[in-house]
Amino acid sequence: MDGVTPRLIVPLVALLAAGLLFPAAIRAYETGKVVEVVDGDTLNVLAGQETRAVRLIGIDAPERSHPSRSKEYLADEAAAALSSLCEGKTVRMETGDEDADRHGRLLRYVYLPEPDGRLVNLEMVRKGYARVNRRFRFSREAEFSMAEGEARREEAGIWREKGMAEVRWMLQQGTPGVELRPLSGDRYAIVCGGMAKTGVTGNELAKTVRKVLRWRTEYTDMEFEKAARAAGFLPLAAEAPRRHAVADAPAPPPAAGIVPWEEAHRHIGLEVVTEGVLVRAHRTKNVLYLNFHPNWKKYVTIVIRGGDMARFPGDPEKFYKGRTVRVRGEVTDYNGRPEIVVRSPEAITIIK
Repeated sequence: MDGVTPRLIVPLVALLAAGLLFPAAIRAYETGKVVEVVDGDTLNVLAGQETRAVRLIGIDAPERSHPSRSKEYLADEAAAALSSLCEGKTVRMETGDEDADRHGRLLRYVYLPEPDGRLVNLEMVRKGYARVNRRFRFSREAEFSMAEGEARREEAGIWREKGMAEVRWMLQQGTPGVELRPLSGDRYAIVCGGMAKTGVTGNELAKTVRKVLRWRTEYTDMEFEKAARAAGFLPLAAEAPRRHAVADAPAPPPAAGIVPWEEAHRHIGLEVVTEGVLVRAHRTKNVLYLNFHPNWKKYVTIVIRGGDMARFPGDPEKFYKGRTVRVRGEVTDYNGRPEIVVRSPEAITIIK
C-alpha cells in the first residue's frame, strides 16, 4: 500500500464499493441500418440479422395509416422528411427509460452517423413534422419542448399559419367532425354522422366527443349507428312509424355470389368475390394496401406485394384509389387482420 496512508484506505474502499453497487446510469446503444420509414415517427431498422420496428422516443408525428384515425395533415410529408434524414443510413440507437412499447416496437433515440450526428427525433420536432409526445415522460422533454416552441414561432410544418392550414385541410378532406349545441340547463347536444345525443353535461363532453369520433372513423355507417344508439344517440331525421311487422322484412340480398366488403372479414379461409369503393391506398417500400374502409384492422384489405407490382398499372396506388371495384380472392388472416392478396390485375375488376 505504498503511497496510500491508512486514513485514506477506509474512504477509498467505501467509494469503490459505492461505485460497484451503484454505477452511474449508462445509456445502452446499438447500430442498425434504416431499411424503411413507416411514418413520421416509426422506422424499420436492420440490426444484425433482424429487422425491428423502432418508435422514436418523445415525438408524435401525423398519422397516415392508423386504423382508428383518418389520415392526418402532413402525414406523407412527415414520412418523407424522416426518410430524407435517415433512410438507407446506419444509425446509432440509444435506449430511454423503457426498451419497447406495448406494440413490441423498440423505443429509441436515433442519431445520424458521424460526422453529422444529429438526433433524428429532435430534428423532426424542430422542422415542424412532429409534436412533442407528452403522454409519456422522457429525459429530454425540456429540450424537445424548446425545439417545438421554435417551430411554432416559425410556423413550420404542422404549425403553418398558426395551425389554420391544418383546419382548412381537414375541411377539404371531409374529415368526420362533431357539432356542439348549447341547450337549456347548462347541457349540450352532440351531433355527429346524422345522430345526436342531448342532455350531455360539461364534464361528459370531452369523453363523449372522443368516443363518437372514434366510432365514426372505425366503423361503417351501419355499425356507427348501432354503437351510437347504444350510447343514447338518436337519429336527427324523424323515423317512419312502424305500422306492421312486414315493415321489418330483411333487405334484399346482394348480387349473386358477391360478399359485401363490410362482411368479407367473416369469411376467413374462403375464396370470395367482394365489391366496393377503395377509399384508401397506402404504399410501403414493398407492399401496396388498398382499403374499402380506413380501419384495416377490422375490414378486409386488398394486398399487392412488391414482386407482383409490375403486372399492375404503372401507378396502381392512384389507379385504384376512389374506384368501385370487384375483387376475387381468398380471405386470409394476417396477424389478426383480414386480407385478400391479389397476384394479377385480373383479380380486380373496375366497375366504375
